[in-house]
Amino acid sequence: MKNFKLYLSAVAVFAMLFTSCSKDETNPSIEGEKATLTFGALVNDLVANRAASKQAVADLPECTDDTPAFVEIALSLNGTDVVGDVENPFRVDLVSGQIFTKEVAELELDPNVYSLDYFTVHNADGDVIWIAPQTGSALGEFVDVTLPLSIDLRAGVKKYVDVPVLCYDNRDVNEYGYLFFELDTNQAIKFCIFGNYCPPSEGGRHYPAEYSVSVWSGTDATGTPLYTDVQNQTGTYDNGDFYAEPLCFALPDTDGTDDYYFEITLRSSDEYGNVEERVIRQGSINDVIVKSFFDGDDNLDYYHFREGCDGDDGPPIFETPGSEAEYYATCAYPMNNSNSVALAYFEVKDNMLKATILAAGVTPNQQHPQHIHGPEDGSNATCPPMSADANGDGLISLAEGLPYYGGVQLSLNNEDGSFPTANAAGFYNYQRTFDLTGTSLSAWENLAVVVHGRNVGGSYDATLPVACGQVNNLNSNSH
Repeated sequence: MKNFKLYLSAVAVFAMLFTSCSKDETNPSIEGEKATLTFGALVNDLVANRAASKQAVADLPECTDDTPAFVEIALSLNGTDVVGDVENPFRVDLVSGQIFTKEVAELELDPNVYSLDYFTVHNADGDVIWIAPQTGSALGEFVDVTLPLSIDLRAGVKKYVDVPVLCYDNRDVNEYGYLFFELDTNQAIKFCIFGNYCPPSEGGRHYPAEYSVSVWSGTDATGTPLYTDVQNQTGTYDNGDFYAEPLCFALPDTDGTDDYYFEITLRSSDEYGNVEERVIRQGSINDVIVKSFFDGDDNLDYYHFREGCDGDDGPPIFETPGSEAEYYATCAYPMNNSNSVALAYFEVKDNMLKATILAAGVTPNQQHPQHIHGPEDGSNATCPPMSADANGDGLISLAEGLPYYGGVQLSLNNEDGSFPTANAAGFYNYQRTFDLTGTSLSAWENLAVVVHGRNVGGSYDATLPVACGQVNNLNSNSH
């Protein structure tokens, strides 16, 4: 929007000068004598009076630094035009470098009372740069004298008549946009990676790995990129020891479940030399898995990969491209109005199964039975809908869920027969390697993982299903 300031850039006195070489104002009644009109200029200030309407202001010319060159006037006597008229005003040039008009024959007039009906000031190009306001207009409030202006013209008088004129100082207002902020309280959660590399030629010697990581939002590399080829920091301490720092990422944690797809690429290093730079880990995790690495209120553990080394990743949540192993996974989502979620990750090679389960939102300080389920006929296991609640008590019991996910095909327990116990924050990490020789499992894609255990009616029911997920084959997603 625009604002404005009004200035009387010039109140032109363009006064009337009556020239007579032998007469002066002491004898105003001499007959037959004429007087010559000449106009000059006067400056005034209008800042104190801003009563003009926008319409009146629009009639004003913008103030400029242009030099006035001539005026246009309309002069009448008793209603009869004498010099020019309002529609066709008469031009009178200014004296060069001055602000009064030249002597012209048309303004050599008989003494009488004339009316100045129109008055404008122009630059050399003919543009109006000042105007005289009319009586009754809003602009008239800015000056003491308005048009029509009565001029008592007498013989032998060198007379100046002040003619106030106005222009409009049309300045641009400083414009601003008004910015407000609305808080979006979504959080970012931290996930860190550390790695070891064991060169095949060095018999299992561990080196801190140099690597880069790319992360996408979603379950594969077609999602929105979050980080691209971020490389970990390495160096050498003053004692000569080579070190590598964990690589940490802030990941969006919005309402619901957030998925993140990772690719970890091994890089050459000054410490262990050149390697085939390749993707060594890849896979999708979610915010539940990330939070399972939280260690108390203030700390977190990192995901630790061991490329070419003895021992498993800690924990093995990503697949290894090019491995002869088969990889399967599921995210088990809440059942029975629980807040429990679990990621189950399975690596199968030569009848050996490495099972990893990371659970969150389960009942703290309690054991949680967990199993791989599947129908005996090998059909597809599914997670039961609430309509499976046959007795209408608002809960799907173990028995009520069996027609959907089937019976237990493998208990994911510890070697002593116990099940993992959640910590005080409701998290647990489970890892175990099984020998599947002699075990008959249905096709992995037809299986489901069910986690059990929740307080009901003031007591802990270790059989109640709290999370369920159908197993997916990850091998088709390998690059």
